[in-house]
Amino acid sequence: SPAHLPEPEGGLKCLIPEGAVCRGELLGSGCFGVVHRGLWTLPNGKTVPVAVKSLRVGPEGPMGTELGDFLREVSVMMNLEHPHVLRLHGLVLGQPLQMVMELAPLGSLHARLTASAPTPPLPVSLLCLFLRQLAGAMAYLGSRGLVHRDLATRNLLLASPRTIKVADFGLVRPLGGTRGRYVMGGPRPIPYAWCAPESLRHGAFSSASDVWMFGVTLWEMFSRGEEPWAGVPPYLILQRLEDRARLPRPPVCSRALYSLALRCWAPHPADRPSFSHLEGLLQE
Repeated sequence: SPAHLPEPEGGLKCLIPEGAVCRGELLGSGCFGVVHRGLWTLPNGKTVPVAVKSLRVGPEGPMGTELGDFLREVSVMMNLEHPHVLRLHGLVLGQPLQMVMELAPLGSLHARLTASAPTPPLPVSLLCLFLRQLAGAMAYLGSRGLVHRDLATRNLLLASPRTIKVADFGLVRPLGGTRGRYVMGGPRPIPYAWCAPESLRHGAFSSASDVWMFGVTLWEMFSRGEEPWAGVPPYLILQRLEDRARLPRPPVCSRALYSLALRCWAPHPADRPSFSHLEGLLQE
């Protein structure tokens, strides 16, 4: 009932009437959806700025895999509540289907890192704060039995000048079995340059492969948003990684932080630190 819709600060997720959300400018697009800035009008008349992710619909309606991915992302986000994870407010059951999410007004961390002059580069102390926030959020996702599979600065959003939120849960999967892994069932797009060797060779993802991606995301932060392995064809990236090649230390990255990234890039998943351990190391 619309009379019982929760306020955005409440713990419950809700169904939102189609007419209560109006979409504005396009913020970005992904594999199966487009994201607009929007305004959500609550039953009490109050308006809340939001981000609205709409399912991309073809001429014959939504594709089966895209609809499945969209609904999977909704079901994952419904159960997440963490200060550094983007919050889902609710779902609009219209045409198209729409997720109504918390708006991160300052955009992606990647866009901020690559902003041209006169925008000043982010100070190292702030990047370290973001890394601590990210490690905490990823430890939380791991505790919920989830693997993100798409950790990169493009999927970290700035909720405020000193707060990041992990976003884009389209590739998130539950970790199954005693080995705590998710193995891809067939060819699907993955972010090659961010992936661990076992993900590239066997399609295997785990909390340890997310830790590998955390190391690449750290490298991105200190490289001012450069693309990892730029110019290297995807089929050669795995060969280089298995030959023990690693991304070079960015000039503004301290040797201590770079050694932490190297630990994240240990060849064997069991040798990589956990996110809770990374949180402690970054605190030090």
